[in-house]
Amino acid sequence: MLISFLLLVVMIIVMRWQGSSLISPQSPNGIIDLEFAKTPERFHQLQLFWSYQTVTQNIYLDFLFIAAYTWFLITACNAVNNNSGRAFSGLALSAGAFDVLENFILILVWNERFQPSALAIVYYVAAIKFLLAGIVVGYLILSLFGLFKRKTSH
Repeated sequence: MLISFLLLVVMIIVMRWQGSSLISPQSPNGIIDLEFAKTPERFHQLQLFWSYQTVTQNIYLDFLFIAAYTWFLITACNAVNNNSGRAFSGLALSAGAFDVLENFILILVWNERFQPSALAIVYYVAAIKFLLAGIVVGYLILSLFGLFKRKTSH
């Protein structure tokens, strides 16, 4: 679990550093503002202020971040070592899958292969991803306080 945690921390630092130029008064949340743009108007507003290359790099780096956080969440859920841990591992994997779908659509929209109206789909996929990841993180936090007991072997 330590290796997956360290990889996650490295990817958080890389994503913050690489995506720092995406944070501005027009986009205080950086790339997350694109994930939740929802409308073509908001998309075009972000396009005006962002470098094509920076956004593209950020989305591709996000695939590594997805692998890192998914691996960590699954590893942490499995460390809880009970039936619910396995179920929450599935939710973590689902969050990662939704994130991959979101990135593919973002790449297509950013490269003008899809209409910006497809961002409405990205909005809901991102919302589901964050919800699932939040549920898993909540489960892990509650597990730290002993609310989900480890299975004991007899």
